[in-house]
Amino acid sequence: MKINYSILAVLALSISLGSCGGNEETENTENTTDSTAAVVEEVVEDALAFDGVDKGDYTLYGHIEIEAEGNETSLDEMNTQIEAIGTFEGKVAVTINEVCQKAGCWITFSNGNYDPIRVFFRDHFTIPIETAVGTEAIVYGVATQDTLTVEFQKHLLDDAAENGKEIDQAEYDAITADKIEVTFDCEAILVKK
Repeated sequence: MKINYSILAVLALSISLGSCGGNEETENTENTTDSTAAVVEEVVEDALAFDGVDKGDYTLYGHIEIEAEGNETSLDEMNTQIEAIGTFEGKVAVTINEVCQKAGCWITFSNGNYDPIRVFFRDHFTIPIETAVGTEAIVYGVATQDTLTVEFQKHLLDDAAENGKEIDQAEYDAITADKIEVTFDCEAILVKK
């Protein structure tokens, strides 16, 4: 196994500083070589596997391989399952409404008679920011009801402003409470060419 020493240095620093979320507990061990190797293997396992791989009519991005099989869950079925049990896991055929123009790290898709759903790409993988609104895609992951904090809602407005969208101060001022909405944690996406 080839070891990337720059990754080991970053991992050692992050282990010594603690986790990003700050809520995870770590187990102390006397054999640091074994624990570092385990962390390196975990990072390799979580690495981006598909970054623009040609899949016929689609281009694949993400961590796992998915195929366009024609049997994806419909939006109505997804919404019914979310209403019934609060979550959905699987593949859904969608139409892209918006793409993060800063980095391509999230999209939104039309959700029928419901509010659009924001898709966050697992571990911040990205798709091209040039991906056109109206592009068909297939997303795979988990949809859940999630709380967007006031700060995060304003951050999304900041992203839109950085991308040239005119944002009135009234839009910022109107954000006074956390918002509950359905979000989609995406492990892989097929973007139609």
